[in-house]
Amino acid sequence: MQTESQPIRFSVTTKLIAVGVIIWLAVLLLRATIHILPPFIAAIITAYLFNPLVSWLYNKTRISKGLWIVVIYLLIFSLLYSIATWVWPRMITQYAELAAWAPSMVVELTRLFEGRETLDLGAGITLNLAPLEERLISAASDLGRTLSSNVPRLVFSALEMIIFILVYLIITFYLMLQSNQLKRWVANLIPLPYRNEVKALGHQIDRVLGAYIRGQLLLIVIMSVLLYIPLSILNVPYALVIAIASGILEIIPILGPWSAAALAMTVAFFQTDLPFGLTNVSLSILIGIIYFVLRQIEDHFIIPNLMGPLVRLHPAVVIFAVLAGGAIGGAFGLLVSIPVAAVIRILLRFIYDKLVDQPNLPLDPPTPETAKAATNDAAPASNESMASHGQQLSH
Repeated sequence: MQTESQPIRFSVTTKLIAVGVIIWLAVLLLRATIHILPPFIAAIITAYLFNPLVSWLYNKTRISKGLWIVVIYLLIFSLLYSIATWVWPRMITQYAELAAWAPSMVVELTRLFEGRETLDLGAGITLNLAPLEERLISAASDLGRTLSSNVPRLVFSALEMIIFILVYLIITFYLMLQSNQLKRWVANLIPLPYRNEVKALGHQIDRVLGAYIRGQLLLIVIMSVLLYIPLSILNVPYALVIAIASGILEIIPILGPWSAAALAMTVAFFQTDLPFGLTNVSLSILIGIIYFVLRQIEDHFIIPNLMGPLVRLHPAVVIFAVLAGGAIGGAFGLLVSIPVAAVIRILLRFIYDKLVDQPNLPLDPPTPETAKAATNDAAPASNESMASHGQQLSH
């Protein structure tokens, strides 16, 4: 007697156990291979940033995406070569000089406070400067040790660096070339009844992350240039290093701008070549004002135009996210705290609507572009269609 064939079906308990085991094995795998992950992470971020450009060029010209990726590679390499031949040598020289100068700053601070342990403010009020002296000298000493121990150098051997770069370029190329197939593969993993809604949720998250990452990269360049100009005019030593460091620090919420301004003001306070008849104190204050004004321009004009309202969070939420990110993930946690908070906000709104049985994430009616993308692997959905879809989702 022949037994009828039946598919294997998992119970709810078996499914939960299977998911738990898979997650546990994935965590073990990541922990064991964490040292080889950087080129893959860098490739994913790069492909995520440049894929919209590659898709747009393909849609407009119908020239192979692979050819456009090669063109973009060549343009980026040309730009990096120009930076390496002009900016990098100057930045390395100024960085080394700043590291060598940091110990003398400790001596200058000691002389500055010598015999001035207290400050009489009048009306019987006396300010004890000893704690301030200890903090400043400690900060200057830490700065010197940090700079000296982190003078730019190859972290890996030459062979490892070459392998790193090759893996990064190859993975980035294939991620951008097969982006549409990868998206459809991920979409097919979602059960069909929930696929449209989950894809709509993914579009919202994609818009937030895309706006934030691209905005932050542009912000680094813009703020570095805007700060380098006045620092150069005021003859501030190590202006290039300070400007680039300030641009990078600007992307760290709350703490970054204060740290950048403090670094520039400290260097100016001990500057010997004083322009326009300024004193060290007045020059330091002037630089603080410049940083404050540029910060206001950044907050009210640059960031709104780069990122729009997508990543805007309540100030209290920003402060909590930054502190929580720093406590959980250190420096990396500070960098990713804001986009993670924005994504969590979207997910919490989605979950809340489900808990109260409210409809959310209205879907667009099918368009010719989206219909074509669903049936043709080579033709991605148009950016215009995705943008209009995202606008409806944000309402």
